[in-house]
Amino acid sequence: MTDTQIAHIRARSALLLRFVSLLAAALWLTFLLERFGAVSLGLFAPASDATAWRAFAVQCVLAIPELFYLLALGGVRRALAEFARGQLYVPTVTRMLDRIGLLLAAGAFVGVFVVPGLQRALGASPGYWIAFDVSALVLGALGLSLTVIAHVFGRAAALEAELDEIF
Repeated sequence: MTDTQIAHIRARSALLLRFVSLLAAALWLTFLLERFGAVSLGLFAPASDATAWRAFAVQCVLAIPELFYLLALGGVRRALAEFARGQLYVPTVTRMLDRIGLLLAAGAFVGVFVVPGLQRALGASPGYWIAFDVSALVLGALGLSLTVIAHVFGRAAALEAELDEIF
């Protein structure tokens, strides 16, 4: 890779890092306000009862997949920061792909299979046992694929290092 190409990648990574940082901040703020704003006010109301606490618990359960997705976005942000500093090598990419893939897959799994059961346990039955959510299933498949790609990159780097030692 030429110095010009590296400089171009670093500049684009820095620009995208700013965008992803703003997006992450906006999403975290929206996540907290939208998911917990109204139910938190209900907890501090003078007539707060078990229903308010149950509503808060249901919102906590519904927030679990979103939390995984936001953490994955944080992983993207950290990787972009490393790219902007010039860390364009395989360990950075494999760590990023593996971590983000696991977070996306975990968020999808929890959202599709765990959240409906937890909602039922809290008395807020969604009416189904498995949440058939196409976007979550696609994110889960992409996440698992990213982990496989990360392992392929890691293995390729190990083989390249072996070949460099031989020749």
